[in-house]
Amino acid sequence: MQALRRSANAVLPGLRRMGTATDASANADKYWAAFFPKPQLTAEQVKKNVSKEMVGFMLLGPVGAAFMLYDFFVGLEEEHHVTIPPYPWMRIRRAPGMPWGEDGLFENHPRVAKVWPPEEGEAEKGHH
Repeated sequence: MQALRRSANAVLPGLRRMGTATDASANADKYWAAFFPKPQLTAEQVKKNVSKEMVGFMLLGPVGAAFMLYDFFVGLEEEHHVTIPPYPWMRIRRAPGMPWGEDGLFENHPRVAKVWPPEEGEAEKGHH
């Protein structure tokens, strides 16, 4: 219960400060309005601006979908076939007494080498 009370006390002052920060920005707008006046928009101008934004958003959806489909079907990167050395840190999950048991972290990955260093005559394809 004390932890809950402490966390609430830690969070709430930040929320209170956010309210004062928005008030400060509103005051700043009032201060700078004399130096940088904002033109008052008519209903026609607002309607025109909204229609321009709507056209932009209507184009953005199909363009984004086209890029997604291109990336998925055409622009796939080539998968590299590099043998990954079995680094000792990959066996960190095998430490005795850990809650996940004997599961290795990357030892069952198809590209992690079972034997390292590679035997003589076999090309080493590890990361350098």
